[in-house]
Amino acid sequence: MGDVTSEASEDPSDLDAASRETRGSVLGKAHLLLTAFTAGPTTMGLTELSRESGVSKASAHRLAVELAGLGLLTRTPGGYQLGWRIFELGQLVPVPASLRAIARPALMDLRAQVHGVVHLAMPQGDDCVYLERLAGRQETGLLASVGSRVPNYSTASGLLFLAYADEQYLSCLGEEALRALGVQHYRELDDRFAVIRERRYSIENQQCVSGFKTTSVPVFDTGTEQIVAAISVTMPAARRDEQQIIRALWAAANGISRALNRPAAGIGTWTHPTAS
Repeated sequence: MGDVTSEASEDPSDLDAASRETRGSVLGKAHLLLTAFTAGPTTMGLTELSRESGVSKASAHRLAVELAGLGLLTRTPGGYQLGWRIFELGQLVPVPASLRAIARPALMDLRAQVHGVVHLAMPQGDDCVYLERLAGRQETGLLASVGSRVPNYSTASGLLFLAYADEQYLSCLGEEALRALGVQHYRELDDRFAVIRERRYSIENQQCVSGFKTTSVPVFDTGTEQIVAAISVTMPAARRDEQQIIRALWAAANGISRALNRPAAGIGTWTHPTAS
């Protein structure tokens, strides 16, 4: 039904062993250093970088010097930061780069129409990853920044991804996700997700940020009829124009869906991530 599928068919013990082996390799340690910035400060000294990554200080120093030489890290007076090369490479990841470029005009029109914070998100594993965020100066502190990821169960867009996920994926939801969704077994979500699919939107009310609510709608790839993304509007909880917001979201989502399979100047051809 959706493009969120389970990867749990492999033996967990084999996966754990492979993960331990990877973490112990040079490439694995370099990965740990780079991903330490995901949840840590934007600038870290060597001691902090070693602690956050779990890599020994000696190895962290040697690898940080090499990564800085490659432009993947930058050395500053305050410590190490992610380098410009990381940013440049990130802009070239085909699926999010194409989707973001295709969707941005519709998102800008949506922002002007609804006067709320507009997000574009994609499913990535168990998470909802934000590819675009449009907000005014008074709204810069609201919700996710571009590139950040949060668990699917915690956002309106993530609930859409779960609602369109296949049963195999849902059967692998962990205890934390089930607890957050207020159930003990994934089959208890059937009716809730059926309602979301029928009405084609989901709502989150003050669960992420007090005083604000979010409405999200799916973006489908018309070629595969799979959900590939979600767009959402976050606004003050006191607003009472939900139906107008939903109609504006549907119109924007439909426009993005149509554009995904229509080549445009300056934009690479869209290829769904599950396409062969």
